[in-house]
Amino acid sequence: MAYRQPHLVRFLATGAVVGAVIAVLVAALGRDVPYVNGLEEYLLFVLIGGGAGLAVGAVAYLVADRPRLGS
Repeated sequence: MAYRQPHLVRFLATGAVVGAVIAVLVAALGRDVPYVNGLEEYLLFVLIGGGAGLAVGAVAYLVADRPRLGS
């Protein structure tokens, strides 16, 4: 059986999108922050959630690509 190499960009993009969606849900369902514009709050959550999702996608790629890395 031939080894199929995973695609890094797909893992990173999927992780970032899933992280951003989860962040938007948390921002929408959470409390309102006084003195902060709603759009700013959503953008901050999307940046943090997307970055965290990107990191999780990178780790998932490393786990999926373990046979090729030799461990």
